[in-house]
Amino acid sequence: MKKIIKKLGGEELFDEKKFCQNLTNIGIDYSTSNKICRNIYDKLPSIAKSSEVFKLTLNELKKINNYYALRYNLKKAIFDLGPTGYPFEQYFAKILAEYGYETIINEFVEGQCLSYEIDIIAVKDNQRYLIECKFHQSFEIPSDLKNVLYIYGRWIDIKEKYSELIPWLVTNTRLSEEAIVFAQCRDIKLTAWKYPPDESLEKLIEEKNLYPVTIILNTNKFIIKKLIENHYVITNDLLRDDIENIFRKTGIEKNKIKKILDEIKILGI
Repeated sequence: MKKIIKKLGGEELFDEKKFCQNLTNIGIDYSTSNKICRNIYDKLPSIAKSSEVFKLTLNELKKINNYYALRYNLKKAIFDLGPTGYPFEQYFAKILAEYGYETIINEFVEGQCLSYEIDIIAVKDNQRYLIECKFHQSFEIPSDLKNVLYIYGRWIDIKEKYSELIPWLVTNTRLSEEAIVFAQCRDIKLTAWKYPPDESLEKLIEEKNLYPVTIILNTNKFIIKKLIENHYVITNDLLRDDIENIFRKTGIEKNKIKKILDEIKILGI
């Protein structure tokens, strides 16, 4: 049996069945996913880092089709929006806009006792949402009860003036069971990785191909930083613009912009 060293320390057994399932989830057929799993398992040392598994898998997928490599990169791409939480807030606001919400980022809202800076205020179908985005830099860190209590505490104060506002916690990782139970009890809307099953973060993204620009493989951190600084947060932002305008805003070389656009088109956007 082979073991994986987690990013935050500690070891766990390499779960080959779960790993294969992750590959089928991105559209690879059962037979091919099993072959990839076996190839990667054979190449891994007896104890490997999770980052090694990721790199090996990405390389194997590139050999088949860059489309699968890009989709496999989605989870990491969301983390690469960090280290601060602001790009993630921008990203989720853009996702909401694609689903028909009107959004305002970093708006101050007066409560009965204090004034609070809210990550996103969103409006749709006459419903108004008070959204807090919790960004973690590792998938091994779940959003737990204290994260739900944070938005709940603010909402208690704010609702005395704005009773129509609905609290909503958004996170890029999974949720603890306690967090889910409390949120359900107090009618707090949740969006996280794999939760809720029909409207989870990855489902919202893949339903409308709303991939973050960090999903792009053939580029570097400097270029990604330039794109995000100029509000190119989702890949659609780039496809809706032209090379000349992107160059004018970011200063990125035109040939590199073209390569980025060609790679994005592989996702079928």
